[in-house]
Amino acid sequence: MRFCLKVSLFFTVFVFTPRSGSAQTQAQTTPDQQPLSLGEIARQYQLKKQSNASGAAQIGQTEKDLTASSDFSKDEEQYKLHIREILKQQNFAELERLAAEARDKKGRFAGGVWKLYMFYDAFTAPAVSGRATAADWQSHFGTLNAWMAAQPTSITAPVALARAYIGFGSDARGTGFADTVTETGWQLDAEYTEKARKILVAASRLKKRCPYWYEAMQQVALSQGWDKAQARALFNEAVSLEPDYYHYYREYANYLLPKWYGDEGEVEEFANEVASRVSGQQGLFLYFELASVINCQCGDDEVHMVRMSWPKIKQGYEALQQLYGSTNLKENRFAYLTTLARDKSAAQEVFTRLGYGWNPQTWRSQQTFETARAWALSQ
Repeated sequence: MRFCLKVSLFFTVFVFTPRSGSAQTQAQTTPDQQPLSLGEIARQYQLKKQSNASGAAQIGQTEKDLTASSDFSKDEEQYKLHIREILKQQNFAELERLAAEARDKKGRFAGGVWKLYMFYDAFTAPAVSGRATAADWQSHFGTLNAWMAAQPTSITAPVALARAYIGFGSDARGTGFADTVTETGWQLDAEYTEKARKILVAASRLKKRCPYWYEAMQQVALSQGWDKAQARALFNEAVSLEPDYYHYYREYANYLLPKWYGDEGEVEEFANEVASRVSGQQGLFLYFELASVINCQCGDDEVHMVRMSWPKIKQGYEALQQLYGSTNLKENRFAYLTTLARDKSAAQEVFTRLGYGWNPQTWRSQQTFETARAWALSQ
């Protein structure tokens, strides 16, 4: 069963036409602008990036090099809070400095999460306790627009605004099944996702580049229901630009889940493809990461698990620990996978380390975690 409404779109940069539905959204173009295809935009984006850099990283980068570029000095949630506080102060120069640092140094937190990913995650929603109100969102958008006005050549500000638009659309839609989403929820999601797309297209013409541009566009592709050829082309362009940015792989695997746009077995084939194409510890790490996307308590996890290699998943988690160290979130994900694999020995080890430190994002409910823990630790 599909979890969400699928809307397939023919995509161009300035105009796209839904294959179904009565509404048609059309962006504006000036007389000297000609519509470009997604592939052309992405290729131009990549060429500009390559012209400003000494050379793109290669997939075969050694584990030593990967570790050297990592940064475990700050907790990722504290880092995100720090970014939000700087935004609140409207210290846009400091935000630009931190973004440049995250891009240039390619720093990671424990668990392998890119610092650049957490930087933009800070803008997903207003920094308020509880669910943001309409006024909170408008204030958030106002601050991000002020940043764009203050830094007109910045790539960081428009990508941050696009991330906020995507976040608002997702919040309006909600996290339930398609039949639980209101008409207003669908409309707001479509409207603000399209705002994000337009911002990203405009930002692609700037001189400076940012790898997160691709991830934000992947999120647009998911929401707008781009067809498989377009989504795959976007993914291919993304990883050719920054092959070690593993969040691209997770976004594309999510797109291929049956609850979205993939056919049965397609996402598992993608995981195997990645593990074969990317060598060494990094390939195993990616296989574990994709396994945690595929088996996400979204339905039919046992079926998905049968199509994957449990030994390779375990090796992937070991690679994660060796390359970047683990975190509570990654340990919870591995613990959940041990229950699907019915590997009691591995489960006992990881649940003993976790204690009662369950992660809601992984388990959905404390009862689910406690049931799994009781099985793992039983004689």
